[in-house]
Amino acid sequence: MINVVHVNDKLSMDGRNPSSVARLLGDLLPRLHRYGVACSVCTLRDPDPGARYLEERDIVVRRFSFGKLSPRNLSAIAHLLREEDAAIAHLHGFGAADLGRVVTRRLGIVNVVHEHAILNMPLHQRLADRMLSGWTDAAIAVSTSVREFMIRDRSIPAECIKVIGNGVELDRFKAPGRGAVTAAREALGIPDDHSVVGVVTRLRREKGTEFLVRAVPRILDQISTVSFLIVGDGPLRASLEALTKEIGVDRHVHFLGFRDDVPLLLAVADVLVIPSLTEGFSLSLVEGMAAGRPIVATQVGGMLEIARDGDSVLFVPPEDSEAIFRATARLLTDLGLAGALGRRAVEVAARYGISASARSLAELYASLVGRGTRVGG
Repeated sequence: MINVVHVNDKLSMDGRNPSSVARLLGDLLPRLHRYGVACSVCTLRDPDPGARYLEERDIVVRRFSFGKLSPRNLSAIAHLLREEDAAIAHLHGFGAADLGRVVTRRLGIVNVVHEHAILNMPLHQRLADRMLSGWTDAAIAVSTSVREFMIRDRSIPAECIKVIGNGVELDRFKAPGRGAVTAAREALGIPDDHSVVGVVTRLRREKGTEFLVRAVPRILDQISTVSFLIVGDGPLRASLEALTKEIGVDRHVHFLGFRDDVPLLLAVADVLVIPSLTEGFSLSLVEGMAAGRPIVATQVGGMLEIARDGDSVLFVPPEDSEAIFRATARLLTDLGLAGALGRRAVEVAARYGISASARSLAELYASLVGRGTRVGG
């Protein structure tokens, strides 16, 4: 058995809901047992919803409450790695990558630096990454664009990096029955004659939700019978709600907050919009494709590696409300195109099942501890 400890800066972005990394670990880690890998998780923050989310899935979580960059974390992480008899420390986040590489160097344990996004790099982190570059044993990028970011901005040696895309539980996103969709529409108060445009996101600047909101008046000018569902939460929620009132579309835009029934809400949506300004690997894109939704997405980062324009999505430039309006209105009115994109999207999403991600990760672990480059199953 290969024992792996996943060290994370935090498991919740907003203190209220699990982060996308927490959700990914919740799906991924239980599947590694079949490959002879046992995983536990630690977080450098106080108890949060992401930790509880993992514990509900029978994943062991240890919490260190010293503050992300406290030097006390060094001894705590070292003690945990020894206690778990860990062969590998899998590091998520800047603080975890910095502290984890120092600790594993001391202990002679393999480390893996995992980058999930393309980020604005503070100067102190650039310096830390340069200093620790030679102490990086292996690294994972969730897309080719993230790999380039790791080489360019994080000083990770190119030969250390393996691209392993995120995976989703594809079966969760199979279309529910018509009755379930009808009931969900009624519960949401959507009029019978309305089409639905949805977005599943965190309400943060880099997710670009403002540009969808600003496209809403143009869409309604062309098609008055549309309701908009914004699924997710974050620090910009209040300002986005205020914006809908300011531009007079608040009756049409429903802020649903964080929801556990995303597959059902995707089935309710006639069109899904992903207006991100940057993306490492978009779980929302793959989930929407697995659900067979026609999608409008911005042509940024890892999304360009997942889908092709006009084949499985319609791509638009980032920060362009006019382009979002045109593409969304096109899919709402051209049902033939919308249906073709949705059917093709399901085929493309099949490449990104969580089982494939688990197998690739298990193979990497096996190679790092000298047990060969292939795993069974």
